[in-house]
Amino acid sequence: MNIDAIRQIPLVDFLNHLGYRPTGRDSKGLWFYSPYRNERKPSFHVNPRKNLWFDFGSGAGGDIFNLAGELTGETDFIRRAEFIAQKMQLPVEKPYKPMPFKEEPTFENVAISRLEAPALLKYLDDRGIPRDIAQRYCVQCDYELHGKRYYAIGFENNAHGYELRNSFFKGSYPPKHITHIANGNARCNVFEGFIDFLSAERLGYNDGTDTIVLNSVSNLNKAIAPLREYSLVSCYLDNDNAGRAALVKLQQELGDKVMDKSALYPNHKDLNDYLMSLYPKQTAKSKLKL
Repeated sequence: MNIDAIRQIPLVDFLNHLGYRPTGRDSKGLWFYSPYRNERKPSFHVNPRKNLWFDFGSGAGGDIFNLAGELTGETDFIRRAEFIAQKMQLPVEKPYKPMPFKEEPTFENVAISRLEAPALLKYLDDRGIPRDIAQRYCVQCDYELHGKRYYAIGFENNAHGYELRNSFFKGSYPPKHITHIANGNARCNVFEGFIDFLSAERLGYNDGTDTIVLNSVSNLNKAIAPLREYSLVSCYLDNDNAGRAALVKLQQELGDKVMDKSALYPNHKDLNDYLMSLYPKQTAKSKLKL
């Protein structure tokens, strides 16, 4: 069986071979208990028409190869294919001819300094974040990539990596991790990204509370242990499937002390989108009239 044929295997059949049966259905597909983690209520959804899955408890999703990766922990595509073929009792074409490995370019000559570049401060100002808040929590990262020099706003995480942002780039300087800002408070606010955290500072929502910035919902499990120490956890997560799935996961793990704060910005993608709606920028034309 070739790779394309493996990709066409119905996910429902694959789950059946793993010993999982649907617990219910809705208009878009079937619900299962997650096959790679323990849960009390089924939150694993399969859309048979698209042959895709999404785990509302972890925020993961994708096709059959993504599921094989979650089940095995394998990052190698060929080993995932072998796992699927073995479980489905199907022959796999040999020999494999994988693409030659090409090492991705890495950040070089990274320099950290005070956030001063006008272009970076303007980028944040355009998103409603004033200079004083930006400089309190962010730094400037100058780096070399693909042989060229760049700079970006840097937000440090607990592993001393940085989330990087500018007008043209959104990425990170490894390692990837959460950012935990501890002030000794019994309450903690949770944000997906640091722009939302800075937005909460501008809006006065933090008010001295401790903070965890996930820097990606994929880091959610890293936040569970420190969040157990708090009496109240307020979540300012995105109004999308990944944000809602992260909220469900936190509620399952931490119980009633988790509060959903997304009702503060119901018609907006995230907290920064809401902030920008409160302080719309004047157009050049309107400024001329003043």
